[in-house]
This record gives sequence, structure tokens and C-alpha cells, in this order.
Amino acid sequence: MKILGSPLKSQNAEEHRVGVLASIPIFGSSIISSQGYSVDEMLYVLVGLGAIGFAQVSKVALAVILLLITIILVYRKAIKKYPMGGGSYTIAREFLGVNYGLLAGAALSLDYILTVAVSVSSAVENITGVIPWVATTPNYKVIIIIAIIIFMTLINLRGLKQSAALFALPVYLYLFSVLALVGIGVFKIVVFGADPALVTPPITTPTHALTLFILLRAMAGGTTALTGIEAISNGVAAYKAPAQKRAITTLFVIGVIVAVSLSGLSFLASKYHIIPSAHNTVMNQLGLIVYGQTMMYYILMVCSALILVIASNTSFAGLPILLNRMARDGYAPRYFKNLGDRLVYDKGIWLLTIIGILIVIIFQGNTHLMIPLYAVGVLIGFALTGIGLAKRTYIVKNQNWKCNFIIFGFGGFVSSIIFLVFLITKFSEGAWIVVIILPLLMGFFKHVHTVYQVEKETIHPSATDLEQFAEKISQINQRRESIDLSEYRDKSIVPIFDINKMVLKALLYAYDSTPLVTAVHVASDMQRAEKLQKHWLESHIGIELQIIESPYRTVVRDIMDYVDQAEADPRFTSITVLIPEYVPNKLSENFLHNQTGQVLKLLLLLKKNIVVTSIPFHPPVQKRD
Repeated sequence: MKILGSPLKSQNAEEHRVGVLASIPIFGSSIISSQGYSVDEMLYVLVGLGAIGFAQVSKVALAVILLLITIILVYRKAIKKYPMGGGSYTIAREFLGVNYGLLAGAALSLDYILTVAVSVSSAVENITGVIPWVATTPNYKVIIIIAIIIFMTLINLRGLKQSAALFALPVYLYLFSVLALVGIGVFKIVVFGADPALVTPPITTPTHALTLFILLRAMAGGTTALTGIEAISNGVAAYKAPAQKRAITTLFVIGVIVAVSLSGLSFLASKYHIIPSAHNTVMNQLGLIVYGQTMMYYILMVCSALILVIASNTSFAGLPILLNRMARDGYAPRYFKNLGDRLVYDKGIWLLTIIGILIVIIFQGNTHLMIPLYAVGVLIGFALTGIGLAKRTYIVKNQNWKCNFIIFGFGGFVSSIIFLVFLITKFSEGAWIVVIILPLLMGFFKHVHTVYQVEKETIHPSATDLEQFAEKISQINQRRESIDLSEYRDKSIVPIFDINKMVLKALLYAYDSTPLVTAVHVASDMQRAEKLQKHWLESHIGIELQIIESPYRTVVRDIMDYVDQAEADPRFTSITVLIPEYVPNKLSENFLHNQTGQVLKLLLLLKKNIVVTSIPFHPPVQKRD
């Protein structure tokens, strides 16, 4: 598709990696933008305390910043240990066990999906101060949100470097406008003082008393300010060399930005007694107070909306990488391992788009309703990462292990407590859905792994299978000893990925009809292709193996080109393509296999001079005990 740009070669992947400045719009936009609604979430809890509540806002923000520092130190360790990227899923799976790893994977998947829905919905809510009619027409609001998500999808399908270049200006303009807001606002308060009555009538009757539980609830809401920090440790492989050093630098830079903006916005909100609402956010109110209806106010609000839209970019970068890692471990469908034409994991991007749009439709783009689901996934990831690294530190006991153990353990413990508080307080508001969704996702991941394990055991050829295949090929050759092989004009082509029972069955069927058989392997990874070639020779297959290098990873197109070349060869009167096809016992398991064979079959059926044959392989039915 021209709209997505021309395909990119695999060997050019290094050129499309990013540095620190370019990575901030990609991996940091979510956590930077979340300052736009994290203060709102704290105030939703604290305003019921009256004037006392406003006095607690900065203290709660400080507690969130301390948690942020701990989490940064945790992920710094994770980046150092996992040069190819290692977030909560990898750490929990390695140090706490598979079940905890799958819990982290499920929580992060939910977090990434909700980041898209929450960020874009929040962006549209932010512009209601400038365009009020958006707030009064929910249907238009949902349509606008969906249109923005689709736009972000197309941008990310163009590639990582392209999205970084497009989003850099609005992200850095937003940072400037927020830091200027904080600086000017603090200056005005110090010099002229703050009069809350100019903003909103003072709350004189508190609706509830100040308790530790209330403060923990407020802190739980404030932890939405930390969403997205996981993406940096997951995306180390996207950085230019030295990747780990650049990722750690990005982590610290973003940490400073978040600490300054969160503390500043909380301070201003507490002094002016800001009361947030769905149609009048904290950022909008502070912008009017500090800037008035000047150009700076409109720049701030436009940039606030843009940064919230761009925040979804973190998910478009993060979820496909997470699914890729889980697919490599056998817990997600295999097609999530494959790079698309533009060197991005496009299957993960499309999945994120579809589910994100469905969530927006279900919740009608209401950010406050989606937040309870959103924060739970974030906190689970933080807790498992901290506890996992604390456990490893305690077992290994390297130099300074006690200090690291305290840091990691503290981060994991505090995140766990806040998670429980959030789950209890937000249970009736929608957090109960997470209690259902996470086990279902974990069960799905386990089911995928079981299906693939059974398939692997079923199709893996034993030494006996290879010997029997070689013997049958030998028998066919003996039968043809008296025949002039030049009389054969029928060519058979068998597309293959590996040596397995499906392939052996298809090759035997083809060779029984004609000796002019070629197994074709399209190689996007030449190292893997070399291993296949070596295995092919060692297995004494006795049939030609043709390896086609595919720098653009276009399997179907490359096989079609090979078939066209064979069709144009005057030596052959007919061309038959035999496609090995795994037929699962359950129809519902078909979606776990990419449909490359089906697509290839469909395209070949359109060519009138080509014969297409499926060679189905049915695994034995599993008997229940």
C-alpha cells in the first residue's frame, strides 16, 4: 500500500532504530501525557475532604514520585540484564514462574490496549474547553476517537522511525508549554498569591474524613501518572547501539520530566482548589488561570490533546513487541512473530486497533469509566517486576545486594498494596471486569501453548520417519530405473518452512507423480535457512531444495514469482503446487495458524495454467483420560 510506504529490507533494520530524543515521542509519550489526567484522578478522591484534601494533593504526588523513582531503578536493572528488552512478562516468567509471567503478560496486554482507548478519549475530552459541542454530542465524540485511532494505526504501520519524526514536534512543544505553565504558575503564586475563590467556591463541608485508606486511594489514582514506563524496558531492541545505554538514559530523562510536571501541576491544583470534571479537566482550568484566553492557552490545550493522542503510540510500539516475545515462547499465536513490510509487527498493531475501538464504543469514550481497568494492569506489572527482581537479588546476592533488594522489594510491595486498594475501591466501578479478564487471558495463553506443544510433538519427524521416507524415495527411484527421466515434463513445487511430517507427506506425494520436484523455502532469516539446508542434507531427503532470499519478508509474493518463472520455462508442460496443510482437530484452533497457505492457494487458483493441491495432515485425535 502506497499510503504505508514502500517495503523495507530486513538488513536495513538498524537504520530504522532510534536514539534518545527520537525515542521519547515513541516510548515516553504515554507517561508524559498521563500527567494530564493523573492529577484529576487524585482530586476525584481528595475533593471530598474539603480544604484538607487540597492540602494533601502535593503530598500524594510526592508519594507517587517516590514510587516512580523506585520503578525507574527497577527497570534500569531490567534493561541491563535483558539487552534485547525485558519487561514485567520476561522478569516474572523467569524469576517467579510461568503463571506469574502469564499474569504479567495479560496485565500488560490489557494496559496497552486501554492506553489507546484512555489516551485518545482523554485527548478529545481535553479539547472540550476549546470546542464545547464535542462534550454535548457523545456520538460525535466516539466517531472522532475512532478516527484518531485509525489515523494512529496507519502512522505506526509506516514504521517506528517515521512515527518518531512525525510526533517529535508536538511532544516537545507540549513539554515546553507544560513546564512554562508550571514555572509561570508557581511564580504568580509566590509573587501575587493564589485566590481559590476566583476559580471555584471553597468547599466548606467535607463529605468524609482523612484516613490512610483515602490517601492510598488517591495515590492509586495518581499512579496513572506512571503508565507507559514499562514500554522502555520492553523496547530496548528498537534503540540504536549502544541500545541499553540509550534506553537507560531515556528512562532517567522521562523520570525527571514526570517528577517536575506532576509535582508542579499538583502544587498549582492544590493552591487554586481545582475541582476536575469530565468536561473541564485540571489542565484546562490551570491553563485559563495562568495564561488566560491567550495564544499560550490555546497552544497548551492543542498540545495537551495532541500528546494524549500520541500517547497511544506507546501501545502501538509496546504491545506488538510484547506479543512477539510471548509468541516466541509459544504463548501467543505464531504470526505475531513476523515483521511486516515496514519492519513493524503489523499483526499486533491491527489487533490493538480493533480491540481499542471496541472498548471506546463500549465505554462511549468516557475516560473516568475506563481508568479503573487501566490502572490495575499497570500496578500488577510494577508489582511483579519489583518482586521478581527482589527474589533474584536475594538468591544471587551480588555486591550491594541488600540495597537492591530493599529498592526492588519496596517497589513491588507498595505497588501490590496500591493494587489491592484500587481493586477494592474501584471494584464496583468496573475493576471487577479485570478480575474476570486476566484469568481468561492467562487461560488463553496456556491453551495456545498446549496446542502448539501438541502440534510440535505430532509433526516432528523421528529418525524412523526420515528413514522410512528415504526408503520410499529409493523404491520410487528403483521403479523408474527403466524410464527415461527426460520424458517427464510435469513440474511439482512444494513450499516449505521446515522439515516435518506434513512436508514429508507432501514431498512423497509429489515425487510419486514426477521426479521434477522442488521444495521451496522463502528465507527472511538466512541463518535459519542455512540451518535448514544443513538439516536437509543430513536427513538425506534426496529432493532438490531451493532457498529464495526474501529481504522484504514477502513469502506469498516470492513463491508466486517462482511459480511464474517455472511456468515460463519451456521444459515443463504443467506446473503443480502442493501445499502442506495442518488441519487441527478443532475448527476453533485454525486462527492459531497464519493463513499463508490459504492465501497462496487462492492466488494460484486465479492462474489457469497452474494446478493447486492441498496435502492435508490430520493429527491423531487426543484421547481424554
